Amino acid sequence: MSDVRIKRQADGERSLPVFQEVDRRLDAVRQRAYDLFAKRGRSGGNDLGDWVTAEREVLGFALGELKDREGEYEVDLALPGFGAEDVELTATPNELIIHAESSSRRKGADDTMVWSEFGSSEVYRRFALPTSIEADRISAELTNGVLHVHAPKSAVIPPAPSATAATVAAGTTNRETKEMRA
Repeated sequence: MSDVRIKRQADGERSLPVFQEVDRRLDAVRQRAYDLFAKRGRSGGNDLGDWVTAEREVLGFALGELKDREGEYEVDLALPGFGAEDVELTATPNELIIHAESSSRRKGADDTMVWSEFGSSEVYRRFALPTSIEADRISAELTNGVLHVHAPKSAVIPPAPSATAATVAAGTTNRETKEMRA
């Protein structure tokens, strides 16, 4: 089990460099999706396909899943070939941003190399969360090429009862409530 660096950002703050980089990358995705659209003769009908293709080309592709467990969210993201030192997780109260970057160059005599697919690899994934999390309690580890993130949910404070709910709770039956409205 390997520990992963976690950067925590307060709600509303977006000062870490990863946020500017994600914005830059999303602009590149938008431009690439438009280029794919233009290449197809600007005909509609494949907007989502253009966007997904552009995301994979610009941001890299890592299979993942987000699970909603009681009291926490769990994220698993496949990052084969990356070490814990290559992965950085940025957490805010409403999102997780995972950035992994590595470069692997094969050492060998250049005159014997016919071709090589080794090189740099980079992945960005952003998970917008349905409810707030406690960013200061997040944990992450990289095991056998899979990043496991545990993000505890923030405590939810139930809303105060409304006047109608208080009236019903005080002993008024549903039939009496309907008669009062009539």
